[in-house]
Amino acid sequence: MTEMVMPREKITRLEVEVYKREVLERSVLVSPGEACRILACSESTVYRLVKSGRLQGYAENRGTKGLRILAADLCEYVQSIKIDRDAWRE
Repeated sequence: MTEMVMPREKITRLEVEVYKREVLERSVLVSPGEACRILACSESTVYRLVKSGRLQGYAENRGTKGLRILAADLCEYVQSIKIDRDAWRE
């Protein structure tokens, strides 16, 4: 009796890189300083976004010293502020 071998699906390097990026975005916590560099805003703006609930904060330690933001939440926030080019007026 012979064993039936299922064919393996080929995965491209690009698919592997996209998967790695998705895993990192879902699991990486960044500091408010790193978040402000990613968003090109001030650190106080990052704190205001967390306080208002527009960004979810995670506490490594109690207080603001241990505040962290999930990288995926930064991506979602950026998507939420995207401007509709047809509605944009200078």
